[in-house]
Amino acid sequence: MVRAEPARIVAALRARDPHLHHLDGRVLLGPDEADNLPDGFHPPPHTAAWASPGPDEQPRRFATHAVANGGPFR
Repeated sequence: MVRAEPARIVAALRARDPHLHHLDGRVLLGPDEADNLPDGFHPPPHTAAWASPGPDEQPRRFATHAVANGGPFR
């Protein structure tokens, strides 16, 4: 529910500002990573051991989401 509320608010506000976008941070995580958030929001304390396969992976995922496939920065 907590993650759905910002998305709902942004969707409502987009009627007045089509340049407003919402990014659910889970899209920047791999499938195994999103399922391993201890509290559903934050990575575990030893994030370096848990992090993506490589240091460029999350920026690549952001670029793919934000620029490609009709993303907000296309």
